[in-house]
Amino acid sequence: MNRRSLACCVLAALGLGAALPAVSAAAPRVTTVARGLSVPWEIAFLPDGRALVTERPGRVRLLTSNGRLQRRPVARVRVSANGEGGLLGLALDPLFGRSNNFVYLYYTTASGMKLARYRFRGGRLRRDRVILGRIAAGPIHDSGRIAFGPDGRLYVATGDAGDESLPQRPRSRNGKFLRLSPSIYRGRGGRAQVFSRGHRNPQGFDWQPGTGRLVSTEHGAETNDEVNVVRRGGNYGWPLVEGPRHGRFVAPIATYRPSVAPSGATFVTRRGSAWTGDYLFATLVGEHIRRLEISPRGRVTDQHVLYRGRFGRVRTVVEAPNGAVYALTSNRDGRGDPTAADDRILRFRPPRRPG
Repeated sequence: MNRRSLACCVLAALGLGAALPAVSAAAPRVTTVARGLSVPWEIAFLPDGRALVTERPGRVRLLTSNGRLQRRPVARVRVSANGEGGLLGLALDPLFGRSNNFVYLYYTTASGMKLARYRFRGGRLRRDRVILGRIAAGPIHDSGRIAFGPDGRLYVATGDAGDESLPQRPRSRNGKFLRLSPSIYRGRGGRAQVFSRGHRNPQGFDWQPGTGRLVSTEHGAETNDEVNVVRRGGNYGWPLVEGPRHGRFVAPIATYRPSVAPSGATFVTRRGSAWTGDYLFATLVGEHIRRLEISPRGRVTDQHVLYRGRFGRVRTVVEAPNGAVYALTSNRDGRGDPTAADDRILRFRPPRRPG
């Protein structure tokens, strides 16, 4: 049985922490925007409609506003691409295009994880400086997502790098959500605030519209994948606990057994769609996109499985400024069953609200 057939059998047994069934829902038509990428990991949209895309071997590619992927990379980053490592997170400064042209990249090196600031000029990315280090890297569990919050601060998700002792160590930056102020990420770098700890391998997060809650996906150990509301000062228990019952630790709002390997995530913020306010996240082992309905109180009230088995491993989903959702596949990461078209950038638009 191949991975995709196995995933379909596994998905039939999936459950949510609140024992809600996963519903296979009708999904919008998908367009392939670009193909032939090598393990794309993140996509971020420029103000002019173009987008930057990271590839794990260490390249940053440019997607033009008319949907063409330029062959020549706009940057090549020297990375250690062993195992799950390489060029991972990407984020644009909130003032990009107005008062600066800063782009932030997060990647693995032989000496650990690096968060570096780049300048985008003349169609090229040029490194300015490393602004955060002292984060262990490993062949597994490097996490890697970075994003700017509504508070204007830069959030960095770090994994345990395969060392389960790190998430509970106060002085370690691993197994944490870190937060950087503007003076740090636009300046010479410095000490990041530990926002939360006790994480194993969080790979996607976004902020819920209206409430401002930070909601994250996290890989469990073989099973017990989680969706968490991440709170300042929270301890999420790894490696001491996992699964729906956390005792004195912060419990997830959803768990998945067996694993779906949840990755990049986005809230649908564009008004007028039937999915506005819903949380979408990509799955690797699960080979689908999952849509969660989350109440203003932070409870999962329903969930839906989209595109089950159609595109293989899905690394992330990102809402574009025009309301379309872009997804990146990850079938050439050594764990998938790539076709001649892989890896791909996909695009679909959430359905309109009835009436």
